[in-house]
Amino acid sequence: MDTTEQTTEQIIGQWRETAADQAYFSASRVQSNLFDLYGTVDGVAAKHLVETWLTLTIQRDLFAGKELVEMLDELEVLLGESVPG
Repeated sequence: MDTTEQTTEQIIGQWRETAADQAYFSASRVQSNLFDLYGTVDGVAAKHLVETWLTLTIQRDLFAGKELVEMLDELEVLLGESVPG
C-alpha cells in the first residue's frame, strides 16, 4: 500500500500555498498538479472542471497564481456539492 498518496484536500492546500508565493506558473506545472487532482476528485462537475483546465494547459504557456486560486475555489465548491448529506 502506497502511504504517500495524497487526498484532494491536501493537493488543493499545497497548491494554494504555492500560488500565494508565486505570481505565475508554467503550463507544464499546472498540468502536473491537475493530473494529481484528477486522480482524486469525485463528482462529474468537479472532474469536468479539471478536464477543462487540462485543456487550457495545452493552449497556454503561463497561468497566474490568482486565476489558479479562483479555480481551486470553484473546485472546492463543486466538491462540497458532491458530498451527500
